[in-house]
Amino acid sequence: MTLVSINGYPHIVDAAANLINLGTVITSTSYSQGCGGEYTNDASAVDEQIRENPALIHVFSAGNAGTSDCGYGAGSGWGNITGGYKAAKNTIACGNLDYLGNLATSSSRGPAADGRIKPDICANGVDQLSTEPPNDYAPGGGTSAAAPSIAGIVATLYHAFKIHNNGQNPESPLIKACL
Repeated sequence: MTLVSINGYPHIVDAAANLINLGTVITSTSYSQGCGGEYTNDASAVDEQIRENPALIHVFSAGNAGTSDCGYGAGSGWGNITGGYKAAKNTIACGNLDYLGNLATSSSRGPAADGRIKPDICANGVDQLSTEPPNDYAPGGGTSAAAPSIAGIVATLYHAFKIHNNGQNPESPLIKACL
């Protein structure tokens, strides 16, 4: 496996198209596109990328708007996934847990605007030790800290599948179901 890092914030649809040409099958990003979990043109575009490239999986942070009221209708604390990408049907939106496994107050949660459950999965993102420039470690937090953990688990599942299936990548719906 090869790790590709993109510095900056290119549009994920364009970036993924370039990454697919490099053989990339897992992405992890923390883009925000507003609040409310609407299924946007961007959500449709990443779903289409996955349909056209069945081994591709996008892992997104769910967002850190957990106490916000984004107009879903359930009041503050619900329906506040931050972005169209994250509301896509074939991607993985990751929420933020504390070390006891409790959903962090800051973690965005669904449902998506069309009623689907979001986030799809949660991981530790409170005071998580992470790397920091130039060559150090520091505690991080939020769904942006939790999502890479899920991407790492996804990479492990892809690797295990490939070992037992003559080097073939799994289709991403299988991996999402395993999670």
